[in-house]
Amino acid sequence: MQQVDQLERTDQEIPKEPSPRAADWFWRPWYAKVTWALTLLYWVGLEGMLAVPFDRLNIYLVNTMVLLIFVFNPISVVAVLGYGFLKAKVACGEWIITPGPSPQRPGIDPYTDPSDPRSGEIHLRHIGVIQD
Repeated sequence: MQQVDQLERTDQEIPKEPSPRAADWFWRPWYAKVTWALTLLYWVGLEGMLAVPFDRLNIYLVNTMVLLIFVFNPISVVAVLGYGFLKAKVACGEWIITPGPSPQRPGIDPYTDPSDPRSGEIHLRHIGVIQD
């Protein structure tokens, strides 16, 4: 009996490029390091503002800092830096993005759906017109 050490791969199974690692996109580029450093400085500064009495704060600076919460939110930073990672995963063939319309919700009978006006009394009970 013959033993096989490796599985034979077809041309479709071999990825075009090596699989990217998340660290290559979220930390190693210079712009990622600058973004994470600015995010850290922002949050340290925001927490440091808690030690300053309210009447001594510059209201324009405070308003700007509050608006920048959306920019320097770690989830926003991961979303922005993850865009390149997503493109690299798609380019190497691990992930596939299929274009087309989003799948439609399965059909619900309009006569038994309380949020559909065609259901008559069920809808009227749902919106509070008829009280039981």
